[in-house]
Amino acid sequence: MTMTDITLPHQLSDKDRADLEKAQPMWKMVLNQFLDHKPAVVSAFVISFLLLVSIFANQIQSITALDPDAQNVANRYLAPMTHAQAGPDVRETEVERFIAAHPDSAAKLQTLLIEKGIVQSANPTDALFDLANKDIPEAIAGLKALDTPEAKELGSLFKSFDTYHLFGTDELGRDVFIRLVYGTRVSMGVGILVAIASALVGLLIGSIAGFYGGFIDALLMRVTDGLLSLPMIPVLIVIAAIDLSKIPWLKALVSTSNESIVKMVIILCLFSWMTVALLVRGSILSLREREFVLAARTLGAKDRTIIVRHMFPNVIAPMLVSITLGVGESILFEAALSFLGLGIMPPTPSWGNMLNNAQELIYQAPFLAILPGIMILITTVSFNYLGDGLQDAIDPKSMRR
Repeated sequence: MTMTDITLPHQLSDKDRADLEKAQPMWKMVLNQFLDHKPAVVSAFVISFLLLVSIFANQIQSITALDPDAQNVANRYLAPMTHAQAGPDVRETEVERFIAAHPDSAAKLQTLLIEKGIVQSANPTDALFDLANKDIPEAIAGLKALDTPEAKELGSLFKSFDTYHLFGTDELGRDVFIRLVYGTRVSMGVGILVAIASALVGLLIGSIAGFYGGFIDALLMRVTDGLLSLPMIPVLIVIAAIDLSKIPWLKALVSTSNESIVKMVIILCLFSWMTVALLVRGSILSLREREFVLAARTLGAKDRTIIVRHMFPNVIAPMLVSITLGVGESILFEAALSFLGLGIMPPTPSWGNMLNNAQELIYQAPFLAILPGIMILITTVSFNYLGDGLQDAIDPKSMRR
């Protein structure tokens, strides 16, 4: 190339100079390409909302004053948007706790309730119990009439006896809404954790197989092909029956409360990395013949440096797409195993075991099956659309410059 072949900036035509000024950085082109995919943008907002629900599940519980494990058998199968009152046993238990915690305030309230004629009780010690057995709005109105700090404190307790159930209650009288909220945390957490872990395992195995080739490649790929050939659901069912607490090196990770979740993550991680490994291997096989790899070798770079610093950045884009698609698949597998009674075990709520509990009540309380089913459908479709949008945005062939 001679000096006459080089075009300097001041030698560009007005049209070429205008095109150069309009040139966008790569991240902006990727973002614009992604924003053009409307279903992917909507899916990103849906997934962001579900993640926020998962993160702030405890705060939602505090605001709504609903307990996902609180049972009220007297109010089973309530329809959506229904009020319910706690049973007499729950009320008496809470009043006993209030008396034990505030004996002086309780004695003062008992005397006032009898003096004001709000409660007709021969024994003053039964005044609070008699008040609790009344209709909740009537009991709260009686406490407001006393207008004392002690009455206000007890009134806040009585207000918790009257609950509003946006999505109704299940077969044990538990609130469906708050269980869906905590089910979102479990299902989304398992799906995202499995997808990330599978991506890391697939990245490691695929890069080693593609970079070194030969016997290592053949060995790793035969193992990968063998796992891919296994029927997934039957194998997952068999492994789900294993008691992890009896495996020595897993005892530290497993407890009674989290055993089913840990088991689910391990099972899905074992059988979810193969597709990522094949994808990474194909990319590495192409990249290892490129000039920048040869240049790195010439400069004395080690294999580890070449793989980590030069090849990994070039496979991140297809891996990102694979991760988003893998989340939806993991959620489906978790829901399937939980539906069969082999996944996340009650009382821990997940969308799958909520479906399992509702399968015999499809005619009596159809909303118990419809609501978690809709959540699984929306989440899976959203992750699939997000992966599709990322694939179009990252693909150089579809990128408009």
